[in-house]
Amino acid sequence: MADPDDYNQFNRKNSKFPSLRKKVIVRIYIAVIWLTTALILLTITRLASYEDLKYFFLTVSVLNPLLFFLYVKGAPQQPSKEEERRAIFVLAFSSTCLIVTFFAAILIGH
Repeated sequence: MADPDDYNQFNRKNSKFPSLRKKVIVRIYIAVIWLTTALILLTITRLASYEDLKYFFLTVSVLNPLLFFLYVKGAPQQPSKEEERRAIFVLAFSSTCLIVTFFAAILIGH
């Protein structure tokens, strides 16, 4: 019977997508969240209009599934517990800030 590790190595070598480290992908995801938050704040304060930023928001909607796919295919398969906890905390904090920004935009009336 074939070893599952051999199968995973075969798939990684023949994949059309690059195998990035999961740590790098999480950092990109966090940067995208903070950039989205900043652009929403710029829109709320009327320093930039939605028409100026709409292509970024469309790109984010395509980038999120791509980042998820790259994370699943990424190496190493299992990060250390400390790295995993730190990444979960930073992602949760960033997502909370993004959600607060969404509600602020709704309450202000945009």
